[in-house]
Amino acid sequence: MNNLVILLVIIPFLASFLTLFEKYAFGIEKAPQTAIVATSCCLVLLLFLFPPVFKGKTIEYFLGGWKEPVGITIYMDGLSWIASFIGIVIGLVSLFFSWGEKKYEHKFYFFFLILLGGMEGAIMTGDIFNMFVFFEIVSIASYILIAYSKKTKSLMASFNYLLISSLGMGFFLLGIALLYQQTGIFSLRGIAGLKNQLIPNTRILNIAIISLVVGIGVKAAFFPLHTWLPDAHAFAPHPVSSILSGVMIKISFLAIWRIIRILDTPSLQHIFIWIGAFTALLGAIFAIAQSDCKKILAYHSISQMGFIIAGFGVATSFSLVASLYHILNHSLFKSLLFLSVGVVIYLTGKRKIDELAGFGNKIPFVKVTFLVGALSICGVPPFNGYASKTLISTSLKDYPLAYFLIFIASVGTFTSFIKLSRIFRGKINQENTFYKEQKNFKEKIPKKMIFPLFTLSALCIITGLYPETTTGLISRLILNEKIKTDLHFYSLSNFTGSLFSLIFGLSFYLLIITQKGSKVMNFLRKTRPTLNSSLLLVVAGFLLIVVFYLLTGKAT
Repeated sequence: MNNLVILLVIIPFLASFLTLFEKYAFGIEKAPQTAIVATSCCLVLLLFLFPPVFKGKTIEYFLGGWKEPVGITIYMDGLSWIASFIGIVIGLVSLFFSWGEKKYEHKFYFFFLILLGGMEGAIMTGDIFNMFVFFEIVSIASYILIAYSKKTKSLMASFNYLLISSLGMGFFLLGIALLYQQTGIFSLRGIAGLKNQLIPNTRILNIAIISLVVGIGVKAAFFPLHTWLPDAHAFAPHPVSSILSGVMIKISFLAIWRIIRILDTPSLQHIFIWIGAFTALLGAIFAIAQSDCKKILAYHSISQMGFIIAGFGVATSFSLVASLYHILNHSLFKSLLFLSVGVVIYLTGKRKIDELAGFGNKIPFVKVTFLVGALSICGVPPFNGYASKTLISTSLKDYPLAYFLIFIASVGTFTSFIKLSRIFRGKINQENTFYKEQKNFKEKIPKKMIFPLFTLSALCIITGLYPETTTGLISRLILNEKIKTDLHFYSLSNFTGSLFSLIFGLSFYLLIITQKGSKVMNFLRKTRPTLNSSLLLVVAGFLLIVVFYLLTGKAT
C-alpha cells in the first residue's frame, strides 16, 4: 500500500505527457478525456487509501529506498489526505467545465495536469527542498495557465505573479539555507527532532521558519502578500480561476500549516490570528468596490483565506478543525461561484456587473447554482459556509478585536454578493447587443459545463446540512480523535449573528449605491499597488512578522 502514495504524483505527470504524445504522435485530440480519466484514477486511489488514514496510520513512501533524514519521504497523513481530496475533486470538476467550453488545446491540459501533480507533491513531501521543487513546478504551470488566453491583462497578471512569486521563493530558499546550515538535513521531521539541540541559535532558526512562511505565504495570498491574486484570478480562464482559488492557495497555506505544526512554533502560529483578521477585512472592503464580477470573487478569495488563517492562529483543536472545515467549504463554494459566473461570461463575453444586470434570469439553473454559492460564502444556514464560519467565530471569542474584524468582513461579504447578484436579478438592459443577437441562451450551454455546477452545489448543501459528521471526519483525520463540543450550529444566537450580518450588509449596500458612496468605491477601485510596491510589500511583510515575533520574547 505504501507504493500507492507516489502514484498520486506520478499519474498526473504521466497523463500530462500522454496528452502531448497523443497530439504529436497520432494527431489525436483526446486531451480533456485523458486528463479526466487520470484525475478520476487519482480519486479512486485516494478513496482506497482513506480507511488506513482514517484509523490514524501514516502511509509513507521512501524515494529510492532511502529513509529520512537522508532520503526523501512522500507521506499520506490526515492533513495531506484532505488536501489531496480537495485538489482532485476541484480539479475534476474544473476539467469537465473546460471540456465543455471547447476552446482549450492539449497544451492547456498538459499544464493543468502538471499543476495537479505539483500540488500533490508539495503537500505530501516531508523534505523541505523537495517542497521547494514542487512549488516551483506549481508556479511555472500556474504562470502559463493564467496567461493562456494571451490577452494583455492576463499576460500582465501572469508576469506580475511571476515576479512577486519569485521574490517569495527567494525567501523560501533563504529559509532552507538557514535550516540546512543549522541542522545539515532537509527533512522537516528530522529538523524537528534536532530542534532542542539548537538553543544557542534559536533566533536564526526562528528567522528561517519565518522565511519559509513568507515564501509560501505569497502563494497563500494573505495580507500583505496578496497583491498578485486579484488580477491573476480575475483574468485567468474560468477553470484555472476555479482551481487557483479552490485549491492552489489552500495547498500553499496547508504547507505553512505543516511546517509550523511540525516545527512546533506556537508564538508564530498565534500571529496568524491578526494576519487572518486583517486579511479578511481588507479583502472584503476591496471586493465591495469592484465592478468586474470576477474581481469581486478574486478579492473574496483573499477575504475568505483570512477566516481560515485566523482560525488556524488560535491553535486549539477546535479552531484547527474549524479552519480546515472552512478550507473544504471555501474550495467548494468558491469554485462553484467562479464557474457559475464563468458560464455568464462564456455566453455574453461581458464582465461588468452593470452590463450583465438581469441576464441571469435567462439561465435559471445557473441562477440557482450561483445562489447556492452566494448563500454559502455569506454564511446563511443551512449552507456549508454558515457552519464553518460559526465554528471560526466561536473559536475567536477570546480575541474580541479579531472577532469584531471577522464580523465586519462577514458584513462586507453580504454587501458584495448583494451587489454581484444584480447579474441574476432585476430587468435586463435591452440596449446590450448580445441580448438582441442571441436567443435561447439555455440551449447554448454545453451539458459538460452544467455537470460541475450541480455537483458542487450538491456538495455545498451536503457539507452544510451535516456539519457534525463533516467536522467529525476532519477531526479524526487531523487529530486522531473526534473533538467534543457543546456547540449547537442551529441555535438562536448563531442564527441571530447571521441575520445581523445580512441586515448590516444590506444597509451598507444601500449606502454604497448613493452618489457619495459611489465616489468612495471608485477611489478604492483605483487604489491598487504597483508592481514595485507589491514587491516592497513582500519584504515589508517579512520584516513585520520578524519584528512582531521577536517582540513576543518567546523562544521557539
